[in-house]
Amino acid sequence: MEASKEYFAVFFTPSGAIRFHRFLRSNNIPAEVKPLPRILSISCGIGIEFFTNLDVNLLISKDIKELYLHQGYQYTLKYTKDQ
Repeated sequence: MEASKEYFAVFFTPSGAIRFHRFLRSNNIPAEVKPLPRILSISCGIGIEFFTNLDVNLLISKDIKELYLHQGYQYTLKYTKDQ
């Protein structure tokens, strides 16, 4: 079985981040609320780190501003939405 990929989601608002965190946890996707890494320090200041092998396009919600694949010290933009 392939190891889960690590993603970091950035949000428009803190309430959107909390809503997404609850959604992930209710679907048994490991997730943690974290402060934004300095390299991504935009938006509301908190993000959600999560691990999955699912197609992340199926997880995109209206609350997500940006979604990054996190590998080592690199963050690769996978999705962005303008407000």
